[in-house]
Amino acid sequence: MRIIILFLLLLSSVYANHVSWYGDFDKAHQEALKQNKKLMVLLIKKDCPKCKQTLKTTFLNQTYIENINKDYISVIVTKNQKASYPIEMLYTFTYPSLFFLDNKELFICEPIRGGITPDRLKIHLKSCK
Repeated sequence: MRIIILFLLLLSSVYANHVSWYGDFDKAHQEALKQNKKLMVLLIKKDCPKCKQTLKTTFLNQTYIENINKDYISVIVTKNQKASYPIEMLYTFTYPSLFFLDNKELFICEPIRGGITPDRLKIHLKSCK
C-alpha cells in the first residue's frame, strides 16, 4: 500500500503544472531572443519564508502557468548569487519581486513587489501584454 501511495505522489508531481525556470539570467536572455519571448524575472533571497511560499502557491498548479511558459522565458535570481544579472535595472529592497521585460531587457510593465499571490499575478498578467 505504501508503494502505491508513493508512486501516486511521484506521478502527480511529474504531471504538476509548474513554471519552467532558468537559473542563469544570461542563458534565459539568449533563449528569449532565440524564441522571441518576453522575460519574467523572479528575485528572491535565501531563507525567505515569503519567497518559498510564493514559489509553492503562485508558481505551481495554477491556471495561468501554461500561458507563462508559452509567452515568457522565466528566470529565478537569488540575491547575491554569483551568476550575473542586470542588478542595477532589477534593483529592489523587497523580496520576492517579479519583473517583466521584453527580450531586449526593457520593462514591459510595472514589477510586482512583495506579496505575489495567484490572484495578483493573474490580474497582472492580463494587463501586462
